[in-house]
Amino acid sequence: MTTEARRVVALSVASALMRAERSSRWLAARSGIALSDLERKLGLEADFTVADLADIADALGVAVADFVPPVRAEREEQR
Repeated sequence: MTTEARRVVALSVASALMRAERSSRWLAARSGIALSDLERKLGLEADFTVADLADIADALGVAVADFVPPVRAEREEQR
């Protein structure tokens, strides 16, 4: 994952967590992700996996797509 994509995904997860008025400890428990791993991922030190995002989305009651950055228009043009 690129640094920019990592940042966008982490900020999206953190924003959803804030909107839900829940803590990272709560999210770790509900999603099954170790708190230390979740904090590393939120701190941009590691990438979220697709499975992580699915578990987080389920815990927060949102769509996985809410966490994924949009495809850039120039990428679409290259295809």
